Amino acid sequence: MVSGKLDTTGMVMDFTALKAELKAILEPLDHTYLNDIAYFKKSNPTSENIARYIYTRLKTRIKSLFSVTVWESENASATYYEK
Repeated sequence: MVSGKLDTTGMVMDFTALKAELKAILEPLDHTYLNDIAYFKKSNPTSENIARYIYTRLKTRIKSLFSVTVWESENASATYYEK
C-alpha cells in the first residue's frame, strides 16, 4: 500500500508506474528457487520475509510506501510495514 496525498487527478500513484517498479523487484524472484537468492540464504523464504524483502526494495523507489502484503492463498497473507 502506498500512502500519501492525492494529486489533482485524485491518485497517490499511477498503477502503471507502481507495476513497473514492482516488476523490477519481482522479476528476479519469478520461477526461481528462493533459497538460491542471497537475501534468502540468511532469511527463510516465508511469506513474512518475502513481504519484507519486497518492502525494503520498493521503499527505496517509492518513498510514500506504507506496507506490502504477500498472499499465499485467497485466505492467507502476510503484511510487512515499518513504524
